[in-house]
Amino acid sequence: MEELQNFLEIFKEPILQFFAWMAVLYILASVFVDRRIAFWISSLGTTYLWLKSQDPRVVFRAWAIIGSVLFLLAFFKYLFNLNLLLFLKGKKRCPMCCEEARRKAKVCPYCGYSFAPKEEECK
Repeated sequence: MEELQNFLEIFKEPILQFFAWMAVLYILASVFVDRRIAFWISSLGTTYLWLKSQDPRVVFRAWAIIGSVLFLLAFFKYLFNLNLLLFLKGKKRCPMCCEEARRKAKVCPYCGYSFAPKEEECK
């Protein structure tokens, strides 16, 4: 019971409430649209709703966090030519069909393309 009280105390933090609302809107939006579009719908929708009813400083802190994460992803992508999300999932992109395949795969399971060692991925 004490853990639940600690969780509720932490959840009183407005930045966590912002991201919780963003997650709820993302789940609703992803039912109807692509996941990338759902992200932007949820983040901009949460920002709009939060600015109308809550402290605007929370929105700036949340967007600073979102911007930092997007910057790190772009940093790894362009500086090291590494798609961090695919790397963490253990996958790579096929240069022929741009589908995700296992990183250790020698042949694309979708189009049959044979991967060469250290091959350039689909951009």
